[in-house]
Amino acid sequence: MPWWSWILIWGGLVLALLGMYAYLGVRLFRKATAALRELALLAEKTQLLSARSADVAGRDFTPAVLRDYPDVVDDYRRVLDVREARRENRIARGRLLTSADYRLAAAQIKGV
Repeated sequence: MPWWSWILIWGGLVLALLGMYAYLGVRLFRKATAALRELALLAEKTQLLSARSADVAGRDFTPAVLRDYPDVVDDYRRVLDVREARRENRIARGRLLTSADYRLAAAQIKGV
């Protein structure tokens, strides 16, 4: 093998290495800019949440562990009552939808 073939081989390998570094550099740059864009969006969302947290901070909040047991039970029962009322409303609405009086509907269609 002549001496200049080694120069061509090593030159090709170095060019391939530089091309790979350029490709990886461009890819890393794009990922970094995308990450900075997402960081800016996160900063906006954090600012919005911190502004809204002032409204929530005005309310009195005590963890259930630090509250009296009867108060926690009363709150829990209130939540269960609200859930049950919603469930009953859904069931009543479903019954109205599924149990139509077909004779009345047919009379309205005929114009009687």
